[in-house]
Amino acid sequence: MSTDELKKTPGANGFIRTLSILAAAAVVALVVIYPRAVATDGASVPHGWFVLMMMGMSICWICGFGFTPENRWLRRLLSLPVGWTMLLIGAWQVFS
Repeated sequence: MSTDELKKTPGANGFIRTLSILAAAAVVALVVIYPRAVATDGASVPHGWFVLMMMGMSICWICGFGFTPENRWLRRLLSLPVGWTMLLIGAWQVFS
């Protein structure tokens, strides 16, 4: 589905944006409230995967609140498919 089609269907776009904000909020809440879920101590944090998960979470926040860059390269980089992929792969590696 292209971005033009999503703009024509505000219900689907609103649902996806809301879902992205909720996923990002869930990651923030888990990491802030229960950091032991990520690692038992500061030395055993999987930093590379954790950074990937946090970058995906940030992109989900950006897209969830409706920000769309004008630059086409940034628009591709800060898109929901990229954010969700980064968030899911990072979470899978961090929490498994």
